[in-house]
Amino acid sequence: MNENYKLFRNIRLIDGVSGKTDACDLLFRRSGTGSEILKIGKGLRPGISEGLTVLNAHGRLACLPFTDLRCSLPDPGFAYRESLQSGLSAALAGGYGRVLLQPVQRPLPEGKSALSVLKKNAEALSALETLMALPLSRGGKGGNPLTDPEGLKTLGVAAVTGDFEEREPSAYVLLEGLRTAQRAGLLFVAPSQKGSLQRRGSVNKGRLSGFLNDEGIDPLSELLCLEEALFLSRETGIPVHFPLVTLKKSVEKVRLAKKEGVPVTCATAPPYFFFAEEELLYSGNAAKLTPPLRREEDRMALIEGLADGTVDCICTDHTPCADREKSGPIKEALPGAVGLETAFAAGYTGLVLPGYLSLSRLVQLMGSAPAELLGRSSQLKEGQPLDLVFLDTDEELVYSKSTLRSRSSNTPFLGRALRGRVTSLYLDGVKQF
Repeated sequence: MNENYKLFRNIRLIDGVSGKTDACDLLFRRSGTGSEILKIGKGLRPGISEGLTVLNAHGRLACLPFTDLRCSLPDPGFAYRESLQSGLSAALAGGYGRVLLQPVQRPLPEGKSALSVLKKNAEALSALETLMALPLSRGGKGGNPLTDPEGLKTLGVAAVTGDFEEREPSAYVLLEGLRTAQRAGLLFVAPSQKGSLQRRGSVNKGRLSGFLNDEGIDPLSELLCLEEALFLSRETGIPVHFPLVTLKKSVEKVRLAKKEGVPVTCATAPPYFFFAEEELLYSGNAAKLTPPLRREEDRMALIEGLADGTVDCICTDHTPCADREKSGPIKEALPGAVGLETAFAAGYTGLVLPGYLSLSRLVQLMGSAPAELLGRSSQLKEGQPLDLVFLDTDEELVYSKSTLRSRSSNTPFLGRALRGRVTSLYLDGVKQF
């Protein structure tokens, strides 16, 4: 068997679980069957004379690759916004080794054969782990609950979600979906918005919506979904993940529920802790999101929740839109922003540099914690495949259409200087970026 060995010297390894950053060396082996970390320690002397490559990392920071729990790659159906290939390329550039795709493809890959095709296509395009979240009602047809979950994990299904439904899931569908997820060992992702309360609005309901003469999106759209998710989890004892918290009241409700022992987790995305609703006046439709950007007090509450453990993860909520879909009046523009390539820099610039979070906490929020929710390893250990992302926290980059690998460039971070970037990514011992 053809084997080769690589030794990274002088790495500063960030452990998102313990919070430690240790200077060390890392030795791994790569063969035809994959890679394996052989030793992590200081001053390693591998005792290997042939097939060894020594790479000096010069003190660069490294950690486990990130995991994104909310990524929309609408291919097939809307490949002009983002193809599977361009989306996975953007994920690699952002330091992601794993993405959970939302059910936004058309037609939806509902049957096992269609899921198998999507999995094979993703594997042919990229080495990162591409997982799928299935809709509760299998495309919204008649409100039927998810059935026949056997074997879904082998097809890359990792979650059941109540978001992106054509109609709001009934209480019966939610409860059956929750129980199905538990039986199948899948993550249950609750609906994040009541569509009936947000269809006419474009921005957060309040002062800004009044200024723009917009009906506004009522915060109750999020709060009602959260209350429903907390109630289900509290009464059944089954873990529930709330995919996107954006409100101060949401953070407070999750914090209280956790103190009561409710098995709930939640996430937020960079635009919500980086910007307040007034960003719409500067970035225009690029800052039109669903849910919308909120008030400054909501933004600061999210930061507090990220720091104290109330908010468990940072997702990208990567939602590509073509230029023409973001043009025109705000009421006509599609909501959403791309986020795979800017997430780490936004987190480092918006959370670590001001002193709200440590770098190890940011790594935990983007990597260790979401990986653990999907049942994946949350720490770099000997005996595991070599998955590693290298980070530069000194470099500043201004994001532009030409620097993004995504097919779309709809983001309020465009043209903004952010500090911190991914310099390289290894998956199963092979450099991917």
